[in-house]
Parts: sequence; structure tokens; C-alpha cells
Amino acid sequence: MCRKCVFVTFFISLFLFNGYGISLSTRVEKKVNFQSLLKEMTDREALTRYPCPYYTFEQFSSYDRHTTAINDSTWFANMDCNYFMRVDKVKGREESVLMDTKGAGAIVRFWITGNRHGAGTLRIYLDGKADPVIETKLLDFISKNEVGYPLSSSVSPKTSYMRRGHNLYLPIPYEKSCKVTYERNIKENEMLYYCINARKYEKGTKVESFQPEMIEGNKALIARVNEALLNTAPQLSNGKVFDLPLGIASESSVEVAKDGEVINGLTVKIHGEDMERALRDIILKCSFDGNQTVWCPVGDFFGTGYELHPSETFYTKVEKDGTMKVSWLMPYQHDCKITFENIGNVPYRITGNITTKPYEWTNNSMYFHASWKQFTALSTGGNKARLGKGGCFDMNFVTLSGKGVYVGDVITLFNTSLGGHWKSWWGEGDEKVYLDGEKWPSIIGTGTEDYYGYAWCEYHPFDHPYLSQPIGGGNFKFDMTVNMRYRGLDAMPFTKSLKFDMEMWHWTKTKLNFAPTTFYYMLPGGTDNIEPDYEGAKAKLAFGRFDILRPEPENGKLEGENLKPVGVEKNTQGFYHDEVSGGVALTWHSAVPGESRKFEFYADSGSQLKELALASNNKNGMYEIILNGKHILRWDSSANEDLLQLIGLNVELKRINLLEVKFVSGNKSVKEKNNDIIIDYLVIKPVSG
Repeated sequence: MCRKCVFVTFFISLFLFNGYGISLSTRVEKKVNFQSLLKEMTDREALTRYPCPYYTFEQFSSYDRHTTAINDSTWFANMDCNYFMRVDKVKGREESVLMDTKGAGAIVRFWITGNRHGAGTLRIYLDGKADPVIETKLLDFISKNEVGYPLSSSVSPKTSYMRRGHNLYLPIPYEKSCKVTYERNIKENEMLYYCINARKYEKGTKVESFQPEMIEGNKALIARVNEALLNTAPQLSNGKVFDLPLGIASESSVEVAKDGEVINGLTVKIHGEDMERALRDIILKCSFDGNQTVWCPVGDFFGTGYELHPSETFYTKVEKDGTMKVSWLMPYQHDCKITFENIGNVPYRITGNITTKPYEWTNNSMYFHASWKQFTALSTGGNKARLGKGGCFDMNFVTLSGKGVYVGDVITLFNTSLGGHWKSWWGEGDEKVYLDGEKWPSIIGTGTEDYYGYAWCEYHPFDHPYLSQPIGGGNFKFDMTVNMRYRGLDAMPFTKSLKFDMEMWHWTKTKLNFAPTTFYYMLPGGTDNIEPDYEGAKAKLAFGRFDILRPEPENGKLEGENLKPVGVEKNTQGFYHDEVSGGVALTWHSAVPGESRKFEFYADSGSQLKELALASNNKNGMYEIILNGKHILRWDSSANEDLLQLIGLNVELKRINLLEVKFVSGNKSVKEKNNDIIIDYLVIKPVSG
């Protein structure tokens, strides 16, 4: 079958006199210290070169230690707080050990949250010394550090302070070892979630250990770093600018040939109708030295999904007028080709520019990669025990083979949960990263929102140089969420392979669209497992629940929450309880006598409605159930002794059916706001069944 598509190619050819690079077979002697790490944070070129000196990535977190075996009942254990490596007794006090590592290295990111986080004392011991170099209140050090924003920050600013994720990106290098402890001043009912990222340098690396006075002695440098991290504009540095006045209409193409340099910025603005569809229909493809390493819908690449949501990070910026920018450095030896492919049937016009800068390709230079795929109409789990049993599974973001550095990811999702409760939350799952063929992931996190720097599934938008949630409506109800995490000092190198999995741990049995975009640099020859996902990119965009769900039975059962409201939707939300099917049911909340609600659903011809599961908290309520205009049931809720009443029926169905629930009368002593009518599920079977 022929697929209509449009190709717009922007071709840049660059022939370097030193195109085949400079040998780095002899290891460069480089001393790592507080200043060098701060400078590296704003050096975009550093990410493009395979690390020298090499370091491995370490993560220390409070993940649930019941996680003991892959894919057994413990694999999705979820009580991810208050787990420490051990408890040390020091000078008569108990110190919980959060991190303990030997060898030269550096802490590069520190994240915490909790219900009383910060009440205790943080201590950081370096190089085996008995006295800590840091001794202060935990929250003060992470979130209110004198180094200022954005090195020290909490998100979202619109969220109450104690429900935020608190992030510190201040590097803390050490020569021989590092131990981080927390003295819990409040031992009862305290919940502490933490994640510490660190580099562990190869043997022989010279590292100067951190001292507190280094902060005061480097105030000017720290201020420059903070300012630079807030500047997303690509630095031209004697580079060039190429304009992009490109028209992309059906079955047409435009090719531009120019001399150029290594790309350090891409600005795009799309003009045309149906901007949401354009953000998915226009695919950005990049080839470097003849190898395509980028395939991604433009909206996801720039971190805005398929709607325009302004945001700004160190690598991306989306403006209110629709201008989208990235400032990734994209090296190559000889030539680069950028292609905009329109897989839709609507013509668009693109304006913008490509900026370049000088770059010396060496044998540790890496190509920029970006991959995308969508888990479309992904079915999630239902009822779960506290250990996470039932309905959880791992999603693979990407698997990489070769040598490289993983530098970030973006997720764009649409949640279909009814809302009205925290159990609409989709992101309870942890990241699990396997480095260099590990059988057990050395990196296990404490929750998806924790990975993206915030906490407690909060929906408020926020921006940070390394973190962003431009929209979070899908965290508590049916809506879109976009989360970004980009990496600098906390980039993850690998020598053979990297496998990045994220648990899908939704509290509710439902469906959602979930699209991860991953960013990484790899030496020539590196590969990934992601094929261009044209099917996912062309899938129907979700703006409402029933753009993903279908109101029809599965295996003879139609969940009440999958009934499609017709007309009035006010006060229609989820009822979440372990005793209802799938953990959620449809609720008409605060019903008023005389009112009714209508719902549409589909069924196969020749089938019957056999059973209807209902509940009400008004024990003297009288209700009428009407199906396709015919009264089929007058229900007196006083007969309901249990949470749910299963009512037997034998009513023939059409292909498209209309179910109406009318609240006739109720106990006047029950306040109106508590008049809840619950439809848990319908049993639908063939007439002969």
C-alpha cells in the first residue's frame, strides 16, 4: 500500500581538513575538581565526546528492598521510602546511610521528597574522614542551598512546599570515598524518598575533594553557571545561520544544499491548519555522515507533545507563538542531512533556522541520536496489593548497543482515568536501567515523577534547565501530561549496552497512549532497537477519553467507567475502591432527585444485557434504569446490603445503545452532595450464551 508522504530536505555538507579526527589512544591526564565540574555543566560540547577520564554512573535510592527477583511477585514492590543501606552508630547517634561508595567520584544530583523531609540532619563524609564536610538540615542543603537557583531548586513552585521534589545539582567531588547519612530526628511517621546520582571515575583519575569553603571561593563561577543554565539560545561562536523557508505540501519536496558546520541549534515554526496534527505528522529525521540517527515527531522532539505548551530547559524552548528551539550539539565528520517528512494529507509551511559552530571531530566524538515510539491504547493494571502485585509491567524506552552516553528523555501521554481521585495516577512505576549487560539493574528509582524531578504526582506545570512539566493535567484525570528530564553531569555512559525500562504502574485498570522520546550520543557503529514508528505517529490524537477507549465489552464485561456520557457530564467521575471491578467504577456524584444521566455503549448484534452491578450510598434511593428508551428496571437501593448489588436482566441490545439512569427520590436525611450512584459493570453475552 502506497503511503502519501512529503519530504523536505535541508542538506548541509561540511568537509573538515581534520575530518578523520585526532588520535586519543593515550589517555589525557585531567584533574577533576569542583571548578572543572561546574564548567562542564555548561559545556555542551562535553556531552558529545565519550568521557575521558571515563566514569561509571551510580545511583543510590530508597527503592523498596522487597524488590529481590526479576518478574516475580516482588519485582514491582512499591513502598519506596525509608529504605537505607544500613544504620551506623556514630558518637552515640544513629545515622541512616543513604550512600556509601569507594573510589574517586562526584555526587552530581541529589533529589528528595517526603512528608517531613528535612527534619533530620544530613552529613556527608569524604575520603574516610571521621568528621563530615557537610552537616546541616537535609532540606536546607538540597532546596535552599546558598548556591542559588537553578543549581538548588524545588518543583513545582505552584505546589505546596512540602509536596515538591527538591533537586540539587551542585557537584561534590571526592578523591577516595563518599558516605552520605541522615539522622532522623522524627522516627515515627516520617517518609523520606531520596535518589542520589554519582560518577565513579576510572582508577588513576585525580580528583580534588570538595571543601565547604569552595562555595564562597567560587561565587562568581557559580553565578555564571546559574545564568548559563537558564540560557537556551545556541551560541553561534563564529558559526553560520541557515534560514528554513520551506513549504511542505503533498507529493512535493524542497532540497537545499549549503556548506555548513556542526549543528548547535535548530529553530522551527510550523504554519498551517490543525497544528496539533502537524506536531505529530511532521517527522524530523537527521542523518550524519550517511547514517540516520534521529527519527521523531517534531512536537515530541521539542518537548511539547502534540499541543503547544510553552516551556524552557537548557536544551529546549517552546514559545507561546509556536516557535520551537533545541540547542543540542550535533557533530559529524563530513555531512549532515535534516529532513522534515509530512506523513499527513495537509500541507504546511516551516520557517526557522539552523545554527552551526566550529567543532573538531576526534576519535571520541559521538553522533547525536533521538528515537521515538508510542505505546498506543496501552492496557494498564487493576487492583494491586501494596507490594505492587497485579497489572504492573515494564515498558522498554530504548535498548542501545555500542559505546555512548544517555542524555535524556521526554514522555508524552494521555491518561483516560475518570479522575476525582489520586488513583487516577499513572506514574507509580520506577525506572530500571541495565548498564553493559547487567542481569540486575544497577539503577532502580522510586517513581516516575521522582525520576522527572517532582513528587506526589503533582500536576502543576514547571520549568527547570534539566526538568520540565509543561502540562500535567493527565496526572489526576483524563488529560495530557508531558514530562522531560535532560542530563548534564548525570549523563549515563556505557561501554557495551544500555537498556532503559520504566514500570507501568497505574493504580487503575484503563488504557492510555504513552510515547517516550529518548536522547543519546553514540560512537560510530552504535545502534538502538527502535524502528521508525509510523503507525504510532499516525494514530488518532487523544483529546478525550473516548479517543482511546471504546465503550464496548471485553470478554463479555463492560466496565461502568467505560460508558460514554451523553449530554450532561457534570459530577460524573471515578469511584475508586478495591471491591469494585478493576478498582474503579463510574460515579454520578451529588445526584439531585428528578435528574438523569445518559451513557452510550456498543455491543454486538444479537447480544443481551444479562447483569448490571449498581451501588448507592443513599439507602432509600429510588432509581429508574432506561435502555434505548424502554424502562427495564426500577431499583430500590434499600435492598442493597453490600457495597454492590448485582441485578439479573435479559434485555436485547442494539449495535449502539443508550443507557439512562434517573434518580427518582431518596432519603432526605442524606445530604445532596453525598447522593452517589455507582455503575460498576455490565455483563453482556450473546443470546445463546
